[in-house]
Amino acid sequence: MPAAEPPGFNAVSMSTEMPRMGGPEGSAGNDAASQNRLVQMLQTAAHPVTCVFHAAFKIVVILIYIYGRYIHSAYVSTFILCTIFAALDFWTVKNISGRLLVGLRWWNLVKDDGSSEWVFESNPDEGNLNATDRTIFWGVTYIWPLLWAVFLFMNILNFSLDWVLLNIMIFIFAGTNLAGYWKCSTDAKKRAQQWVESQGMRAVAGAMGFA
Repeated sequence: MPAAEPPGFNAVSMSTEMPRMGGPEGSAGNDAASQNRLVQMLQTAAHPVTCVFHAAFKIVVILIYIYGRYIHSAYVSTFILCTIFAALDFWTVKNISGRLLVGLRWWNLVKDDGSSEWVFESNPDEGNLNATDRTIFWGVTYIWPLLWAVFLFMNILNFSLDWVLLNIMIFIFAGTNLAGYWKCSTDAKKRAQQWVESQGMRAVAGAMGFA
């Protein structure tokens, strides 16, 4: 009498095919998805070209620094190129992207007596500002000095004092723009609050017959 076949034996897979692992196709798909998200974000921006240039010079500086610091070990050329592109980034953020993306502008006025004064300008109608523009501007502006603070800390721990000098210089560029726009934004909010309070006082005075 033949032995009974174990129940469910036919349902057991006998395939020797190995499970699929993530390969280049999966990585390419992830890259394409990331690029699509970036394109979709830029499509919602009011100034997409300005948003790109707000980050473009920073990306160039990072790539030059990583290649010159960790791959090629070329200090002089890396220092020169990073300085040039960091200065271009500083000028672009200070004079173009801040004005277009968040409606803010700042500069430091040197008086005749040698003293300096912060001067701030802001868009009186903040309701017209684009949310994507604002998010990209402030996100990149805050991350940029933090990134160079990390590089600075790493080089201090490694006693790489020559690279510390470059880190400090770029950190000053980045920190100055962040401080200027933070002060400018604070000043704009203060003036907006004062305007609302003055309008409220006028409305109360008018209702009481004093105006």
